[in-house]
Amino acid sequence: MVRKSGFFLLLTIAILWSISPFLWILLTSIKPASQIMQLPPVFPGAYTMNSYKNVLFESHFPKYLLNSFMVSCATVSITVPLSLLAAYGISRFSFRGKTFILFMIIALFTLPSISLVAALYKLFDALGWINLPVSLIGTYSALNFPLAFFLLIKYIDKIPTEMDHAALIDGCTYFQTFWYIISPLSSPGIISAAILVFIFCWNEFLFALTFTLDETTRMASVGIALFQGTYEIPWGDIAAASVVVTVPLLVVLLFFQKYIVQGLTSGAVKE
Repeated sequence: MVRKSGFFLLLTIAILWSISPFLWILLTSIKPASQIMQLPPVFPGAYTMNSYKNVLFESHFPKYLLNSFMVSCATVSITVPLSLLAAYGISRFSFRGKTFILFMIIALFTLPSISLVAALYKLFDALGWINLPVSLIGTYSALNFPLAFFLLIKYIDKIPTEMDHAALIDGCTYFQTFWYIISPLSSPGIISAAILVFIFCWNEFLFALTFTLDETTRMASVGIALFQGTYEIPWGDIAAASVVVTVPLLVVLLFFQKYIVQGLTSGAVKE
């Protein structure tokens, strides 16, 4: 009983420690401007929504949110189907160079983002893609391919190959087997991969800052960092924008947490 109570106490402390930054940002976003920088910090006696009004109705931030949503959805629509096809091919077929391909995917997964910025910028500048969404979509698709690939290959490996053989005997082609058998059975992995790729794109900052130049293509993560005031930093507006960016992700995680956990833990236990 004591050990269980101690465990729950430590768990509660860990949870509070983890969510305290977000709670503090939420509190800052509804504080009057005069109390935001007050030391020591105090709980406001009155709350205001002026920061949310400034962010949502008096700035370009809604446009940034739309840009982030469109780029993230486009990346998911490219990355997940390609990684699913690749995972099916690696899982079900033996061919020369298979080990090398897996090694290259792992190598891509381990590359630090900062090492790619200069080369990608020169490439996209030569192509005329700077300040265009295609530069971010292409970059995010390549960077997220290994993550989606390894999530999906674990699901496909768990599907008995006898199901493939039965479909082939019944007259299906390999693609029909993939489309009608493998894809539906891999749906939890597909959902978890799509959500994780979306979250990465939504939160990414480095490439979004480098490849976008103005409000027409700027992402929400960059928009938060570039909030400026005439005489001081608008901390209330920055906090409100941070809350607005975070809430959609929390909603997605709340509704799809089961699939995310399944995707991350698939293959952890040998069946």
